[in-house]
Amino acid sequence: MNIKDNEKELFPLVDEEGTVTGCATRGECHGGSRLLHPVVHLHVFNSKGELYLQQRPEWKDIQPGKWDTAVGGHVDYGEQWNAALVREASEELGITDYTPEHLGKYVFDSKRERELVYVNRTTYDGAINPSKRELSGGRFWSMEEIHDAIGKGILTPNFESEFQRFFGHCQDTNPASNINCQGANSASHINCRSAKENSEAKYAMFFDIDGTLVSFKTHKIPASTIAALTEAKENGHKVFIATGRPPLIITNLGDIEHLIDGYITTNGALCYVGDEIVCCKSIPHESARALVDDAIAKQYSLIVVGEKDVAVLDPDGEVDRIFRQEIAVDNLDCEKPLEVVMQQRIMQLTPFFPESYEREMMARIPECTSGRWHPAFTDITAKGADKGAGIMALAAHLGFDPQYTIAFGDGGNDTSMIKAAGIGVAMGNALDSLKAEADYITTSVDEDGVMNALRHFGIISA
Repeated sequence: MNIKDNEKELFPLVDEEGTVTGCATRGECHGGSRLLHPVVHLHVFNSKGELYLQQRPEWKDIQPGKWDTAVGGHVDYGEQWNAALVREASEELGITDYTPEHLGKYVFDSKRERELVYVNRTTYDGAINPSKRELSGGRFWSMEEIHDAIGKGILTPNFESEFQRFFGHCQDTNPASNINCQGANSASHINCRSAKENSEAKYAMFFDIDGTLVSFKTHKIPASTIAALTEAKENGHKVFIATGRPPLIITNLGDIEHLIDGYITTNGALCYVGDEIVCCKSIPHESARALVDDAIAKQYSLIVVGEKDVAVLDPDGEVDRIFRQEIAVDNLDCEKPLEVVMQQRIMQLTPFFPESYEREMMARIPECTSGRWHPAFTDITAKGADKGAGIMALAAHLGFDPQYTIAFGDGGNDTSMIKAAGIGVAMGNALDSLKAEADYITTSVDEDGVMNALRHFGIISA
């Protein structure tokens, strides 16, 4: 059978809130342009807690032959997403008598395409008749089967990432009857797996730099941390950096550089493994220009991080005082012309203003998000770029289970990864707000905090 998707089919283009901004063909959306377009997903559970997956046909242009979400399809141009959900469920599985529950939306970002995914679930015990034209079949899978298949090329990366985001952090064998246990930011983690309960599992560990790996007092990595990470690597676990610093100023990790498997930098805007970029999400030019113009007009300090270079506005010497003296960064290129950097994609903006003005400024640039880890400044990135999203991107790219991740942090910009990881660890010197989100609070960076936490969770020997 010679079937293929209609490359000229029109899809709506949207912003990250779902507002339609234009249209493009399927071929354009799937051809590497990474134009954001909406799709609908429906996760179909039965009353036994099993999850139905469809198998994609071999003629599909993306992920042929792999197992995927029960119902998934594009929103047509001029169609509302909830109407598309009804249509796709009927076309793909032949089901109409069900009650969907909307769980939320998020941006799925790959090298091939960008999708705004509207996620829904239902519990359904009726007949399912998968379309012979659109699917290669389908069946219910147990939670154990799904966990065993993750990372083995059996499931689509999109499904793996979404499953972990909404359902994969819980041990409950019947997610259909426990919808409150949907993800890393559940109110309680009592059902979630811990490293001690999975002593044979290998974990991907994500570490903030300043105040977590590196002491604010000595500007060095404690010897206990170096020894602990060395042992963890020898035990088969992976080490990743998750920092607000851009690559240019990651200059204080020499003692453990040989242990690092990958990087989340600029608060998730730029993630890479070796020389391979896994995700890159820039600030809209209009938002970057608005903040730069505001800094010039109001004369506050600002660090502008481009995809290649960094520019610094420092009228009052705050950048010099804090970055060079407090954080020991001595290679910021203050001579790089601002307008040269502004011709590049802007990955992060670091303005030096108080929280009170931060709220006012963020209202003017709604396409951005802010993560403050120092009282004097905050890091601003594109909305959807944060350390938690970085963990999910690396998990999908490298094929590890986000359930088996541990995140360590101390600042406000670590909140997203503490929530996203299977286990979130706050340092003893962390903000109270971060401690409230964590699964475990260890001792401070200067009191062997990393080593003590890794011992607690059985990653290294006691």
